[in-house]
Amino acid sequence: MTVFLHALPKRRLGAKALAPWADIRSPIATDSMNKANALDAAIRPIKAGYEMLGQALTVRAMAGDITPLLHALSVAQAGDVMVVDGAAYTQNAILGGNMTNEAVRRGMAGLVIDGAIRDVAEIRDLDIPCFTRAVTPAGPNSSFIGDVGGPISCGGVQIKTGDLVIGDDDGITIVPKARMAEVLAACQATLQAEGEWERRIAAGEPFSDILELPPMEPAP
Repeated sequence: MTVFLHALPKRRLGAKALAPWADIRSPIATDSMNKANALDAAIRPIKAGYEMLGQALTVRAMAGDITPLLHALSVAQAGDVMVVDGAAYTQNAILGGNMTNEAVRRGMAGLVIDGAIRDVAEIRDLDIPCFTRAVTPAGPNSSFIGDVGGPISCGGVQIKTGDLVIGDDDGITIVPKARMAEVLAACQATLQAEGEWERRIAAGEPFSDILELPPMEPAP
């Protein structure tokens, strides 16, 4: 029974590299990848108004097992988003207030749990975005099995440590690190197009005309 630590990137993206992403929201990001890489809609923020941006620190945990998350916190760096494949198991919490306090102390950028958490009122008051599949009062198990830093599947999306995590009120989108430049360019083009749509809508033009939809036909 072992928790395996995979090789972690020696360097994270700095503030300069992340700055162009500050205005990119999760819907724009997934639209720019042909509507891909959006996590399961059941993984939701625990309060409104979160704006989460950072690189993934991946964790794979057995159902209800807290151990891999504790190890992940011990190697986390400032700006990391801990993304946990908890097997979508919701009967036992694998994150609580004490662990979230450690994440805040380490300067982490967010927490994504494909499983359950508890101490939700306390976590809402802490300065860190938290997304989860469920909330339960039931405490965790310790099976001492899992991985930190390896490839995972979270919310139906394949994720590697270092991938970009964008989270907000609409949910979470993952941008693979290898595609960041390509996706950013597509996002910026989408934002420009949407700005033009907003201008034309404000001027009174029907959105259906802006999108050049084929006209409706009389019902038979």
